[in-house]
Amino acid sequence: MAEGDNENERKVNDDLDVIWWIPGVISGITLLAKYIHSTGIDRDERLTLPQGMLLMFLLFGPAILAAVIAAQFRKEVERGRMSWEMYWVILSGISASTLAFLGVTGIDDVIAAVEFVFSSAEAPR
Repeated sequence: MAEGDNENERKVNDDLDVIWWIPGVISGITLLAKYIHSTGIDRDERLTLPQGMLLMFLLFGPAILAAVIAAQFRKEVERGRMSWEMYWVILSGISASTLAFLGVTGIDDVIAAVEFVFSSAEAPR
């Protein structure tokens, strides 16, 4: 056996952080739908630069934040300061509480938010 075999056992895949983009994207779509609904932005309305930037931040911000948090916790696991069990429990808890705070209780809420945000202009709201 080669000496470097144990090296791969300790290496953690950086792609693990991508898993946490999914609840981040769901949170972003939900935030975007709630913001559009509360402000009454019309689909044909021309947005100002700050409005457009805010909408982009609401859509992509939670996914980026979730990935950054996951990357930091993964580093803590690699350093031995945290166990994998703790990693999964904490990040699952953060995701679940965020979705509950946003009012997402099931897949039907996610589908409704996606349809609201990405439906065509001709569709009734």
